[in-house]
Amino acid sequence: MGMLDNSTKLAIAQAVVNVGDTASTNYYDNGSANVSDISMTGENLWINAEVTTAATSAGAATLQAVLQDSADGVTFADVAAGQVVALAGLVAGASLLRIQPPAGMRRYFRIAWRVGTAALTAGNFSAYVSNSIQRNVARPSGFAVA
Repeated sequence: MGMLDNSTKLAIAQAVVNVGDTASTNYYDNGSANVSDISMTGENLWINAEVTTAATSAGAATLQAVLQDSADGVTFADVAAGQVVALAGLVAGASLLRIQPPAGMRRYFRIAWRVGTAALTAGNFSAYVSNSIQRNVARPSGFAVA
């Protein structure tokens, strides 16, 4: 996961259930308007969004993680979006969005969790800014327990 501090955590195990957009619990403030484009920092930064706890639904729910930005921290607009993921793919550890900040982003940004088709009955999701890309994949050890 790389280095994280509280200002880089957009959502940690956030419960999302309603159809439509649910904003991440936090947004990131790039600082003054004159230097607000996070893509220009010279750092190798990543915005990551993932499933923390598997989602359930009484219907055929879908979820999409959407990166949004804002000049004032109040009115946000879509910048980039991950794939629409069907309920069967919303398992713990699944990646929903993994992107480097696009050039030209405004001062504030957040993740919107976009639920479609049917409400979720459970599921938690996390999003954060990191200096590394999260690529851990759980694999069987190959060892048998006697």
